[in-house]
Amino acid sequence: MKKRKRKYTGTLQFFHNFEHDPEGRTHCKSGGKHPYKIKHLNGKHVISHPVVMGHGVGCKPQWFKFKRKLGGGFDMASGVKIDKPE
Repeated sequence: MKKRKRKYTGTLQFFHNFEHDPEGRTHCKSGGKHPYKIKHLNGKHVISHPVVMGHGVGCKPQWFKFKRKLGGGFDMASGVKIDKPE
């Protein structure tokens, strides 16, 4: 049976390593050029920067902007896809 590629259904999936942990408990690490940190706060995910690059199928880069501040960072649930920033 052929293994299907995972369908990304939300912002958080672009920042969790489901390939190595099917439950999605492992956060992806950022590349050195675009650093970010992810932490948990009261059941929510908080990311350290307002504009960051996640990855999609085949590690294709996808940029996001996070609009809502939370716990010294930004609520990842507020992320929207954007084109690569200048």
